[in-house]
Amino acid sequence: MNQNHYAVIGHPIAHTMSPFIHARLFSLSNRLADYGVFDISPSELPNQVIQLKALNGFNITIPHKQEIIPFLDELSDKAAFFSSVNTVKNDNGRLIGYTTDGTGFCSALKAAGAGLNGRTVVLGAGGAGRVMAFEAALSGGSVTVAVRPHGIPAAEKLCADIRSKVKSARADFCLLDEIDGEIDLLANATPVGMYPNTAAAPVSQDVVCKSACVFDAVYNPNETALLKMARKSGIKAVGGMSMLVWQAAAAHEIWYGAQFNPDDISTLCTDAVIEMKKTFGNIVLCGCMGSGKTTVGRLLSKNTGRAFVDMDVYIEQNEGMTVQQIFAARGEAAFRRLEQDAAKALSQKSGLIIATGGGALVNPENTAMLKETGVVVLLDAEISVLKERLKWDHSRPLLAKPNRDEVMEALYCARSGIYRAAADVVIPSSGSANSVAEEVRKALKIPLIQK
Repeated sequence: MNQNHYAVIGHPIAHTMSPFIHARLFSLSNRLADYGVFDISPSELPNQVIQLKALNGFNITIPHKQEIIPFLDELSDKAAFFSSVNTVKNDNGRLIGYTTDGTGFCSALKAAGAGLNGRTVVLGAGGAGRVMAFEAALSGGSVTVAVRPHGIPAAEKLCADIRSKVKSARADFCLLDEIDGEIDLLANATPVGMYPNTAAAPVSQDVVCKSACVFDAVYNPNETALLKMARKSGIKAVGGMSMLVWQAAAAHEIWYGAQFNPDDISTLCTDAVIEMKKTFGNIVLCGCMGSGKTTVGRLLSKNTGRAFVDMDVYIEQNEGMTVQQIFAARGEAAFRRLEQDAAKALSQKSGLIIATGGGALVNPENTAMLKETGVVVLLDAEISVLKERLKWDHSRPLLAKPNRDEVMEALYCARSGIYRAAADVVIPSSGSANSVAEEVRKALKIPLIQK
């Protein structure tokens, strides 16, 4: 079987999920292929076309979706319609351009049991908004494009384009704060809510509550503020990772006729979210006191080059007091508030290894914040091991009691289930710190630092 060669081009492109997603799709298709990443600046593109012709096919992202067109031999009808290309097939030396963005959008909605035949309100009039608005019009639904004041010219042009290209299309525009009426699909095509500004939402809860379904093209974080608002109100919510994976699957259909089971795509979407957090987010270590979070975290930092933060030390440095002193002077409730502030601050950073305090994840808000852009690893040690490790440790405020062993057992029983529910990965941690750190590194496939 011959090896096939594919890639994605863009600039900058360091944080792409394409290699992971396409590798899984090739595996599902039993196709022998590799997939590269080419960072090509706009000025370099003309000189790289010969290199691209050596590939069986390639994907295209910003800023080359229009710029690649003059170098192609043919465009599909939809690529010509949108004047945008994100997938190229090499057909015996002829480069044929396609766009699968619209297909990905429609497939993601279909997989979630949603459609485009009613009233769709698209937030934003950029490239993604254009695709969504046109797909809604082509599906026979009405479209309202909602923008900020500076986006009115783009929205006006988009609506005019839709009405001129789609027979009997119904398209209008408004400002974001003027959205009214019932909405069948609310689709966010803006970057609002994207990491690191994860608390932001493009519209109010009132607008969300008028919607039957909410779609957000943002996929980092997977659970945006907009989607949280929808789910809180019992409204169907669809995240951007689904669109990303489905448009990749459509590229494989173009390249070699692949077909995929929706259940396999759903699993891939879930796995891609975890992979995104592992690769670009934080590694969050949790577990009972004595499970080795700090020691393992430092070893992982040393071996992988990622910065290490001990949440308790982070709080101590901010407050100028030890945890013991905070407990003594202000009480546990005050410390837990500081812990929540720390979880919020650290969740806004990326690439860290974070050792949480033993009680940090007891607060579900802390868990939600840390999981938003991080993968949680439980270091799971037996109670007998924890007792032995902490035998001579008198720095733990919660254990400063005569019935120390009973308190430890009670904490262990109360918290173990919480840790397991929060964890994306569970690593036994009764062994040596070095062996546990290596097991975490292997489980998360974190590369070793080059020495």
